[in-house]
Amino acid sequence: MLGFHRRTRSLIPVKDLGKYDKVPIVVDEDEVEDIEDLEMAIEAPKKSQLTLIYIIFLAEAIMASSLQPQLRMLISNDDYCGNLSTSYLRSILDCAYAFGGTAGILWGRLSDRIGRRPVALVGLFGMFVCCLLMGFETGIISCTIARFFAGLVSSSVVVTVLTMIGDVSQTPADRAINVAKLPLIAVCGSVGPLAQGMVSGSLRDYGAIWEKYPTLSSQIACGSLVLIIAVVSFVILDETLPSLSQPSRTDSPSMDYEKAAFLGQEYSEDDDALTIRVFDYSYSRPEPITINQFLQAPSLLVLLGSFSLLSLQASIFDVLLPHIGHGSTQHGGMGIPCSWLGLIVLLVRAIAGLAILKTIPYAITKLGLLKPYRSLSIIFPALYIITPVLVFLFGCSEMLTAFVSTISIFVKHALTGSASVIVGLLMLNATPDAYSAGTVVGLMQIANLFKALAVAVSGASFYLSNDYSVAATNYALWTGLVLFGGVGAALAWFVRERPSVERDFPSEVLCWETCFDAERAAELK
Repeated sequence: MLGFHRRTRSLIPVKDLGKYDKVPIVVDEDEVEDIEDLEMAIEAPKKSQLTLIYIIFLAEAIMASSLQPQLRMLISNDDYCGNLSTSYLRSILDCAYAFGGTAGILWGRLSDRIGRRPVALVGLFGMFVCCLLMGFETGIISCTIARFFAGLVSSSVVVTVLTMIGDVSQTPADRAINVAKLPLIAVCGSVGPLAQGMVSGSLRDYGAIWEKYPTLSSQIACGSLVLIIAVVSFVILDETLPSLSQPSRTDSPSMDYEKAAFLGQEYSEDDDALTIRVFDYSYSRPEPITINQFLQAPSLLVLLGSFSLLSLQASIFDVLLPHIGHGSTQHGGMGIPCSWLGLIVLLVRAIAGLAILKTIPYAITKLGLLKPYRSLSIIFPALYIITPVLVFLFGCSEMLTAFVSTISIFVKHALTGSASVIVGLLMLNATPDAYSAGTVVGLMQIANLFKALAVAVSGASFYLSNDYSVAATNYALWTGLVLFGGVGAALAWFVRERPSVERDFPSEVLCWETCFDAERAAELK
């Protein structure tokens, strides 16, 4: 099985270990204190780098949430969550952002070649430029193009952040805790629209340019936050990819006499004594596993398929929530007033992020990765069945209906965030070393293609709403969510925690630390 690890091989044969005397270990108290001080000195920079990595992810979250001012500009307040046409327009912009995010496949591959730091910096400064450009867009087509390029550059940050967390985490337990913080940080990205709204309101009456470009002031505020984070990262962000300043690999075998002597063999050039040639590749940088080789791994394809279906149903729910959320319970809606919907979603996402941080690392420690992931996948279709049934039964009470709908939204965000954390950890497990981690994490961005399909679902419901009633359209949407969730839950049972040698990766694509030439030994036998 593969995973993040490093093998340490003893030069003393196991059968001969009993010949050596056991020496009691006596450690002086001063030495213990020195060791503890050294460990603290090593851990302090890692913690500061991890904090900076989270701040970089916050910049991407601010960028993603900057969609709201554009929607407010394109849609009047009366229609913001009034009908399916609004949901369709929102899905177009979300689709453009998600489709641009598929470039994460290339960013991940590049981060394995040149390092995480340059890719992350390119993404940060690119997001700053995109924020400014989006401020000058006033039409649906130009806004869609701008959102596409914003998704393209921001995907570099999404990929490198998860990869850097895998690089700096020392143990699987630390990695689970570190990755579980990302959903909560994503919620903090909502500070972007708040700052945008404050700046936009204060500058509205101070010049014609702000009237001509209604979102320019808000996008300047968004870009300023991203620029500050980019400059700070340029100054203090360290490279997390292991150092590449190592001697280059040699193709010719080298004879290590000391290792051969330790193995109980003597080197001889004249006689036919057993000769052991040692190929020591431990100092060299292994070649990253290619995208094609990863895509030929069955376990990785199953994981990508399961996560893609999960992303599709989650995106459909988010895109259609402004329409279904405030709709009548008698027509398949959730009965939440339009004015409350945005605040409820924000609070629910924050609570869900805290719940994920507290429960998912503990669940992973106790149950592993597969059991929680499969359980979450089963709850998705059940949620899409129970929610419309309960809100229909409790439709006579507005408060009770709003409560049930709020709990449903909370469960959905908690499930989505938890599944994303677990899938991120599974993807990090799918690579045998740090030099291929960016590539495999970049492949997660394939799920963005399925997120983009949410525009097709919302578009179909928009066009069919003229021929069918609102109730029929809403219940058809719930049925579609159940079907997608059911297929995703079935596929989750075939997901494995780690890929295997030969079954997923041929042995020739792996770089082993030490190889012993046994051909001579076979000839002598």
